Amino acid sequence: MVAEHKIDVERASIFADVLRLLNRERVPYVVAGAFAVGYYTGLWRDTKDMDLFLVREDAERGMRILSTIGFTCWIEAEHWLGKCTRGDTMVDLIYGYGNWFRSIDRAWIDRAQPSELFGVRVLFAPLEEMILSKSFVAHRERFDGADIVHLIRASRGKLDWDHLVRRYGEYQDLLLPYLLLFRFIYPSEGWVIPDRIMMKLIERVKEQMNEPTSIERVCRGPLLDRYQFVYDIDDLGYHDPREELAVAQGGTREQVVLDRQIARRMLENGRVRPREEW
Repeated sequence: MVAEHKIDVERASIFADVLRLLNRERVPYVVAGAFAVGYYTGLWRDTKDMDLFLVREDAERGMRILSTIGFTCWIEAEHWLGKCTRGDTMVDLIYGYGNWFRSIDRAWIDRAQPSELFGVRVLFAPLEEMILSKSFVAHRERFDGADIVHLIRASRGKLDWDHLVRRYGEYQDLLLPYLLLFRFIYPSEGWVIPDRIMMKLIERVKEQMNEPTSIERVCRGPLLDRYQFVYDIDDLGYHDPREELAVAQGGTREQVVLDRQIARRMLENGRVRPREEW
């Protein structure tokens, strides 16, 4: 499928220049975000930003390269995000998960789908990785569930389900509610999800129900929404599992504590809520 984007001509030209330059400099990347959703599903959005997923060292090189064509580039969040802006046009170079779940790895590149965007040859992020990353976006002010069910529907049964389940690691339980949501929204399309995958995830939940309740009080809410579970961690005393994930990614527990402090200040200042025009 060739992308039929909905975006103004000037911004499309800037994005095309970015893609050509990264291709010319042999920077490995995949196109994700709204453009990848549009490519796979046909649901196009007018957007001012383009999301490119890369491994960390390639993201750093990409920022240096884009700075040569008038972009202002900086590290927005040390563990996952570099931002590049030129006027009101933005390119996000994403090399990790905002919740420290993991870093972007070569699987994103190796399993990508070749096509074109703005007349430039590109790789679109794999469906499986798109679903995985979007399933952790379940905020009060933003929920990517609709993107996920549209991506599953667009796959027409061609997802590598075993790969997808493996990529969740110990958080495979998170996939199940999205699959149930898909079956609820598209009751005639249940065949898209293999019965064995549904039963595997359901059996996993059954096994957990028979296990002793954990003594440690853990709240996984911050993995999905950095704002709405600050209360649970700081006031109710639940443990934030992002601390171990941060350490595993080469960061520190203090980074997660600082993230909660910033999130609390944003909540207290009324800066976290759906935009009124939504």
